[in-house]
Amino acid sequence: MTADQHFATDQPIDEGGHPALVAAIRAEIAADGPITFARFMECALYHPDYGYYQVPARRPGRGGDFITAPEVHPFFGFTLARFVEVCWERLGRPRPFVVREYGAGIGGLAYDVVAAISERAPALRAALDYRLVERNPHRRTQAQAALTEGGLSDVVHAEDGAGGPLPPIVGVALANEVADALPVHRLVWRDGGLRERWVTWDDAAGRFADAEGALSPDVAALDLPAYLADQGVTLAEHDAIEVSPAAAAWFATVARGLERGYTLLLDYGYPAATLYRDHRLRGSGTVRAYAGHTVTDDPYRRVGEQDLTAHVDFTRLQRAGEAAGLTFAGLTTQADFLADLGLGDLLVGLQTEPGTSIADYYAAQSAVLRLIDPGGLGRFRVLAMARETPTTPLPGFGAVIGVARREG
Repeated sequence: MTADQHFATDQPIDEGGHPALVAAIRAEIAADGPITFARFMECALYHPDYGYYQVPARRPGRGGDFITAPEVHPFFGFTLARFVEVCWERLGRPRPFVVREYGAGIGGLAYDVVAAISERAPALRAALDYRLVERNPHRRTQAQAALTEGGLSDVVHAEDGAGGPLPPIVGVALANEVADALPVHRLVWRDGGLRERWVTWDDAAGRFADAEGALSPDVAALDLPAYLADQGVTLAEHDAIEVSPAAAAWFATVARGLERGYTLLLDYGYPAATLYRDHRLRGSGTVRAYAGHTVTDDPYRRVGEQDLTAHVDFTRLQRAGEAAGLTFAGLTTQADFLADLGLGDLLVGLQTEPGTSIADYYAAQSAVLRLIDPGGLGRFRVLAMARETPTTPLPGFGAVIGVARREG
């Protein structure tokens, strides 16, 4: 999933990848011809035995390939807990009240959210049912063990995200840095129209390579020329973009799993008009690969051993949610979202907490600045949608300052 954008880009990354995974993808290409990049990305990240996100070794984190917001400081989870509390109140304090977190990993964000709720809102703590949705069985086991050790096994439970539709909930569906790691199709504007970049095997180079061709059925069905025109976007020769039917389908599934309540998505991306007008890159697009705290735009290195991401089209996610019955409730940046929810107040309060050293305070201050940095994590987008509940401005989306923010 998308990392803080401050990693070095000039450090060498080994070629190759997981031999068994490379062999499996090569065999598929040999049997059926070039595959879409979306299929390649699905294999590289989610192959059940060799995919980057499926293997036993833990990937994200300080010792892994990138750092996500929850790992920067517990203040991130503490701030999200305030949003969860408001949602519970708006829903009429239901019991049980479910928070379903997608892409939960080993449960670090869950721990911080529940810890903050336990301290500030004991009545909500008594009603809370926090569910971790994680495709990797190793992560689910680790999360359950860690949260049991932390005394939260009565509140936090794991769900298998690969086991089909999950039962509808009343509460909040939460996803932090999930959509950017879902498969994308890579496209390029050529001779007045869109062409798709398929994946083939280059025998001479001994590696995977691009093979331009006609649009795949999944992409052709999107009617992208009309979509781009609707967003006021005109592409020029060689402009490269990505689209993710998988991300839209995933969010529709999230929406259908919400009986009543709110969805909250935090991720790296933009509304379509901004994404395809200002953040298309001639020749390369926005696909990036992360390994060992380095970033490259070559997705064919270290196959299965590096993360792959692409910018998220929040307009398409919003439309997918609306088609599934959700109502728009807010879109803003992570910096504004956290500020409106009182992230700064947490930092101020730390000064008077017993036992806080100067080193503790400055470490927290540094973490806060990183979370709201407009050149890094602070420019992530935060999308809220709702079903059968008020959509008047929520804290995080202008309720504190009285102005609802909407982009795209």
